[in-house]
Amino acid sequence: MLNTIIDAANLGVCMVDHRNKIIDVNDFFCKIFEYDREELLQKPYSTLQPENYKERANLYYQNFVEGNQNTALRQVMTKSGKRKSVYTFTATSEDEFGNVLKIYNVIEASDKTESSSIGSQPPHELMIGNNVKSGILRCSQEGELLYANPHARTLLFLPAGSKSLQNEVTIYNENSPRKLPLVQLLNEERFIDNLSVLLERADHPPFWALLSASTAINEDGQVCFDMTVVNQEDQKLLERKLNKKLEELKNANKNLDHFVYGATHDLKAPLASISGLINILRREENPVQKEQYLQMMEKSIHRLNEFIKEIVDYSRNANQDVKRDNIDFQPLIEEVFESMAHMENASKVEKVIQIEQEYPFQTDAHRLKVVLNNLISNAYKYSSTHRRDGLIEVRVKVSPHKATIHVNDNGQGIGKSHIEKIFEMFFRASEGQTGTGLGLYIVKETLDKMHGSVHVVSELGKGSCFIVNIPSAATLSGAQNQMKLDI
Repeated sequence: MLNTIIDAANLGVCMVDHRNKIIDVNDFFCKIFEYDREELLQKPYSTLQPENYKERANLYYQNFVEGNQNTALRQVMTKSGKRKSVYTFTATSEDEFGNVLKIYNVIEASDKTESSSIGSQPPHELMIGNNVKSGILRCSQEGELLYANPHARTLLFLPAGSKSLQNEVTIYNENSPRKLPLVQLLNEERFIDNLSVLLERADHPPFWALLSASTAINEDGQVCFDMTVVNQEDQKLLERKLNKKLEELKNANKNLDHFVYGATHDLKAPLASISGLINILRREENPVQKEQYLQMMEKSIHRLNEFIKEIVDYSRNANQDVKRDNIDFQPLIEEVFESMAHMENASKVEKVIQIEQEYPFQTDAHRLKVVLNNLISNAYKYSSTHRRDGLIEVRVKVSPHKATIHVNDNGQGIGKSHIEKIFEMFFRASEGQTGTGLGLYIVKETLDKMHGSVHVVSELGKGSCFIVNIPSAATLSGAQNQMKLDI
């Protein structure tokens, strides 16, 4: 099976099948191990390992079958019982039935290499690590650093001349995180296959790493650990983004179920009211009574129209990108008040507008208007004009980076038991209240989209003050775009 070129190579070659049985060797391999070719065929490859090393050899083979390769300096046993140090390199192939074959390439360690220190003169296969983008290290059982390629030193911030591995790792499992020295983990596990850990670094932030390690025997017959460290920060960042998206999707589905349930109720109520009034109207002959029924129908239609408008606002906010418009607060707020002149008791409510805008300000004009419409219309709805003169005050202060808006009223106020729930979808303090229960929810969702915030200070019977902070779109960039502005 091994061709003439391989047979002539100054390199031992051995082919092992999926049962870990030797099925072919070349002459140089027989020379290294002092066997005849026929003596090796069908023997387990572990035959060539020292007695105390056979269990580890079988583990290497199983590791290989699962897709992990091992390249390292190892000790082997010749036919005469003599131990030798060799470098092994592995490759894979398949037989005609699709079974995995393992091909060992074996180079006998030279006297010069055996007498040298790995720390000062790394063997050839470790020298290869200088050009890869994974950290490759070797350390003793006590943590003495025997070798580290340049990428490992960069990842772990190991200064030149480092003699020991003092890094700690945190392992996250189903129970709880476990923090321990890296060397302790290596001694406990002996073999590690792609374990995700949070790796500590002296005087530097920890980072997520993919750790693999195996036990090896150095040229002095001492147990040591070979390991690879791969930076997982980019992968973990993608995982966090994916988890965030999944959480948003779960919340969206939950909100959708809630929305459908609430919307069905709020759409049916005014339609049922109109349908009932139509039936009554057909039998009513008194013109005065008819007019009253028509006014009641008109109110139901207005309520239905208001709800449809809020559904449209909700949908637009969820599906449209945030725009950057130049905002002049004075005419915008005056326009909102003018659009509500038809509201009940609007003529009995004093309106005060105070604007401090020395700096240009940019945000989504449509979304800003939706926020102001809902806050000011609520102030009208829950005013207490029957007890005292109504007052709605809107104050705006624009700084270089944000706008702060206060919407004050002297209306009914909000009880402490309700204050935490008012921004929830379809929340109403009582069934007797008018409105759809969507307005303040839309305010919160819209401000989230604008990277803004809202909170309320209120006292039952005295009124409410809604405080809104909106960052200027001109200053939002990078990380700022992912954070809400603190109140």
